[in-house]
Amino acid sequence: MLNKLAISLALSLSFISPLSFAESFDPGVPAPKVPADYYAGAEKLVVHVSVDGDEKKYLSILANINNYIKALDSTGKKTEAIVVMNGEGLGLLKLAKDLELENEAKLPAQVDNLKAKGVKFEICYNTLVGREIKLADLYNAKAEDVIPSGVAEVGRLEAQGYRLLKP
Repeated sequence: MLNKLAISLALSLSFISPLSFAESFDPGVPAPKVPADYYAGAEKLVVHVSVDGDEKKYLSILANINNYIKALDSTGKKTEAIVVMNGEGLGLLKLAKDLELENEAKLPAQVDNLKAKGVKFEICYNTLVGREIKLADLYNAKAEDVIPSGVAEVGRLEAQGYRLLKP
């Protein structure tokens, strides 16, 4: 429980961070040095997205995931991250689909960026049926991304040792 709280607190503090830190910005303090085992046990992450949002909110959620991966990468640890979306959380991929042809849209590119890093995006079947959402209406969604129940999947992954981030 304490580990979940620590991870949630650390990631919620990074909520205000931009998608990628400006490497040239000097905050007046050197980057903290952490030992290689600093993030031991935190390699498996499940991000439960069940809230509605606009592009800015969803980009912040994806920035948290990117920052998590970057932090573990800095110590040589590989992150296994899964984004589980149900209920209003499917809005992330619906909005990305709606924005994919707009030049200024950043959300589709950030989804693609995380997928390229191995992040899985899982879609709740119950939500598809209950809200009458077609898979084709979700950005870059495939049949293998669909899971029976988003909430049950989060529980299953936690039982397998995944750390929960609930933005």
